[in-house]
Amino acid sequence: MGTTMTEAESKQISRRIALLERASALFDRHGASVPFAIAFLNGWPTEIKFYPELVVGNAWKVLLSLALYQLAAFALRRAVSFATADFEP
Repeated sequence: MGTTMTEAESKQISRRIALLERASALFDRHGASVPFAIAFLNGWPTEIKFYPELVVGNAWKVLLSLALYQLAAFALRRAVSFATADFEP
């Protein structure tokens, strides 16, 4: 028994996908500044002068969080592309 979507449900889903797409674009554009803001507020070093400072200090946390935010932005972009591809007939 297949269920069909009404036009109102279809419009609501497309609006939600558009909202997710906008949020994903904002996160992709400004998400990389979040780890730097957190690092600045916590007093972590944001400059790396020597390799031992990267390893011994807390600068590696900033770089790791930046990489994680970039992976999250990529995952959001892929989720939006899968949602739009799945929803289109």
